[in-house]
Amino acid sequence: MPRLNSTRMIYLPKMSVLLLLVLSALVLSGCFHSDDDPVPVVDADPAGYYDVSGTASVGDGSGGTLMITDLQGMVNGNRFIAISDANGLVYDGTITDINVDDFTATVSVFQDGALVTTASVTGMITTGAKITGTLTGNGLGSGTFELIYALSNNQLADLSRVQLDVIDQWISRVGGSVDSSLALGFVVETAGDISHIENPGNGLFNACVIDSGIILPIAGTSLYTIAMTLANCNNASVDGDYEGLAVTRTETATDDRLVLVTSNVNFSLYGEFIISGIF
Repeated sequence: MPRLNSTRMIYLPKMSVLLLLVLSALVLSGCFHSDDDPVPVVDADPAGYYDVSGTASVGDGSGGTLMITDLQGMVNGNRFIAISDANGLVYDGTITDINVDDFTATVSVFQDGALVTTASVTGMITTGAKITGTLTGNGLGSGTFELIYALSNNQLADLSRVQLDVIDQWISRVGGSVDSSLALGFVVETAGDISHIENPGNGLFNACVIDSGIILPIAGTSLYTIAMTLANCNNASVDGDYEGLAVTRTETATDDRLVLVTSNVNFSLYGEFIISGIF
């Protein structure tokens, strides 16, 4: 009987071995799909207007707690603003970092137009829904807050929304003024230029005139940038340049409120302006 050649039975040509190796590599590489790639990390986007339904609980400066139920806010780029008209409060500052949903910021705290303290902020952003945060500081600069994203953010800013007819102006008490008949009043011209109409008659900005100013839509948002120069104020230290953000909101009729915050290092001119006839 012929003898079997065991060596011949297991021998494979070199080319066959190379082909098997190539095929094995292709099969293994096919096991890894695009679904296995890491999901890109996207930081939350806080930009927009946060309506008047926000809340806060902060120190009142006397060892007690101030409950705020009308907190509204505006965020554009790294500019962060929160305001309570009922309490004359403005939190105006800078977002310093966003890491996925978490953020940090620093804010200056103004009451009735004057700087009272500063604070650091840590919190969470839920894009298109809310911002929650904790203030670390003293008095009005300590506590917690929640801002609610406004449904009106899909209504894009446009100069036509802030321009009034020839007999109306935007008017509001500012800087702790207690008399609405002695408020700040202005109109917005066709190119966004602000024209002064009425001087505040009391408060921190008593007698101030808007020497120049401009309001312009921020493309793709419901917000406006605003800048103005104040002059002839009774308190000369208040004179100077201010810049900030503005937005319209609806109270009883479309765009019948203009929420406006302009600040510099030491002062903040804030108002929830209403439409009033020019007398």
